[in-house]
Amino acid sequence: VEDQGLRWTPAETPLSSLDAAEQKKYLGLTVTPAEMKKMEAEAIKVAAQEKTLFAAGTDYAAPTSVDWAAAGYVTGVKNQGACGSCVSFGTCAAIEATIRVKMKEPGLAIDLSEAFCQFCGGGSCGGWGLTSGLAFAKATGIVDEACMPYQAKNLDCASNRCSDWQSRLTKLNDYTGHAGMEARKNAIATIGPVVAGMAVYSDFFSYKTGIYEKTAGASLSGYHCICVVGYNDTQGYWLIKNSWGAGWGDGGYCKIAYGQVDLKIDSSWQFYSVDPAVVPKKGNGPAKYLLVDKTFGGGVRLWAYAGNKWLYRNVTDTELKGLVQELFD
Repeated sequence: VEDQGLRWTPAETPLSSLDAAEQKKYLGLTVTPAEMKKMEAEAIKVAAQEKTLFAAGTDYAAPTSVDWAAAGYVTGVKNQGACGSCVSFGTCAAIEATIRVKMKEPGLAIDLSEAFCQFCGGGSCGGWGLTSGLAFAKATGIVDEACMPYQAKNLDCASNRCSDWQSRLTKLNDYTGHAGMEARKNAIATIGPVVAGMAVYSDFFSYKTGIYEKTAGASLSGYHCICVVGYNDTQGYWLIKNSWGAGWGDGGYCKIAYGQVDLKIDSSWQFYSVDPAVVPKKGNGPAKYLLVDKTFGGGVRLWAYAGNKWLYRNVTDTELKGLVQELFD
C-alpha cells in the first residue's frame, strides 16, 4: 500500500484471514450483468436530470463535510456474519439514522430487525438486490430487532417473528435515488445517511484506517451494500458504516476515496435516501402560514411562518404530495 502511495493502512482483521470463499459470504449484493447495465444507465439518466435542476437554479448548498456518526445520529455497528444479508443491514442503518435526524434526537432508541427485512422480504443468505430492502420497507415495513432477532443463517419468517409483528412496523413513505456528486452530498447533508452499493476487492477485507483506494493487484470479490453516513470534500472521501462488526476497519467504519470507477460506489450506482413515516419534532412551534415556491422544471422550496419568522426547506415533489395529502385527509 505504501509503495503505491495510497492513503490507507492495512492490518489483520476478523475477515482478512478468511479464505476467498468465506470472505464472499460477508457480501450479499446480487446483481446480474443485465441489471448492472440497467442500474448504470439509470444513474446516468438521473444525474442528467439533476444537472438540469442545477442549471435551473435549484439551491444545493451542502457543506464541505458531514459526519452523522460523529454527531451521534448513527446507530451502533453490527455484524452480519457469514450470511449475505448486507442489503438489509445497509437499509436498516440508513432508516434508523434518518429517523434520528428527522426526530432531531441523536440518542433515540431504535433498532430495526435486519432478519425481518431480509428473510420476510424475499432475501436470503444468498443475497438480495440493492433496493429490495427499501421496496419492502415501503410496502410492508420493518419490525424492531426484539421482534425477530438476527442470526447469520436463513430463517423462516413465520416461525421466527413475534406474534404481534404487524403492530411493530416502521415503514417508509418513499425512497429517492441520487446520482450526481452534488445531489449525493446534498441528500446526505439535508436528509441523512443513505443506502449505497459498492464493488469489494480482495484488499478491502484488510482495511484498518485511512482513505481507502483499491490497490493495483487486488481482485474482485463481489458486491456489497453499505450505509454512507458522511463525506469530506477537503480530503475527498465518503464515510461508510459497514456491517462486519467493530473489529473491522476503523471501529466498523471506512473512508472511501471519491471517484473510483472500479468500486462503482459513486460512478455506476445511485445513493438512496429514505423518508421514514415518522412525525418529526416541531422545533419552532406550529406554522401559521405555508408557502410553496416551485420553479418550472426546477426544485420545490417549502416556506413556513413559525416562531415569528419565515423558515424554508427544499423538498421533493414526493414530499410535497405527502404534505398536501396530510393536510386534506
